[in-house]
Amino acid sequence: MKVYSFIFLFSEEEEEEEEERQTAAQMPQRKILFFDSKLYDERTFNEALKQFNAQDKLHFTFLESKLTEETLTEAQGYDGICIVNSDARNSNVLDKIHLTCDSVKIIALRSAGHSGSSVEIVKQHGLHVCRVPSYSPHAIAEHAVALLLSLNRNMHRAFFRTKQHNFTLDGLVGIDLFGKTVGIIGTGGIGMCAINIFLGFGCNVLAYDVFPNEKAAKEKGFQYVTMDELLQQSDIGMTKKKRFMNNYIFRFLFSIVTCTIE
Repeated sequence: MKVYSFIFLFSEEEEEEEEERQTAAQMPQRKILFFDSKLYDERTFNEALKQFNAQDKLHFTFLESKLTEETLTEAQGYDGICIVNSDARNSNVLDKIHLTCDSVKIIALRSAGHSGSSVEIVKQHGLHVCRVPSYSPHAIAEHAVALLLSLNRNMHRAFFRTKQHNFTLDGLVGIDLFGKTVGIIGTGGIGMCAINIFLGFGCNVLAYDVFPNEKAAKEKGFQYVTMDELLQQSDIGMTKKKRFMNNYIFRFLFSIVTCTIE
């Protein structure tokens, strides 16, 4: 009878992975409370729990109510809270978190930034603050162009008119974007995505940015001009010579396709 001896050799990486698994198994489940949550928040975060196999590490509770002085007590016993940027501007509430809910150690913002918020207050009390690290510039640019097309072709009016079985075209006919001059203010991530879309429509694109990207302009085929030249020459925008759309569209493009200095 032959006896075979097997020697298993584990690499350092495998040993480290095993230690991490054992450490994770010993960690208590952390509880996070979501304020001002919607159905899509609950669906998205629960799917992320399953995707990262973190059901044993994190437990989410979702509340429809906003973070206020009255609802702050709901966070007692939770390790962290997740809020939107509008709640982060309430300095009176954030200043009381460490007193009312001493169990809360982290505040997660469901936003890409926290400009105008009062997160510096909670940092003074030793709480950690995190935010969304990035966003989809394509989604924002595409949404902006979708609203532009809706306004141009009067889709919002056509929708309500057809619901009343009125299929007349009076006041619904727009204009072609092909061949028109579009002014893009700001050529960061969102601006570049918008430029690609309008170039695909066959538009002539003018751009303005405090830090122009001449290499991208040469490769893509758009032109940097001054702000005055952009306003004067653009069809889509508020110009002095011709306006086939009202000032509302320009204000919309000015605010959505805005200057993103990255």
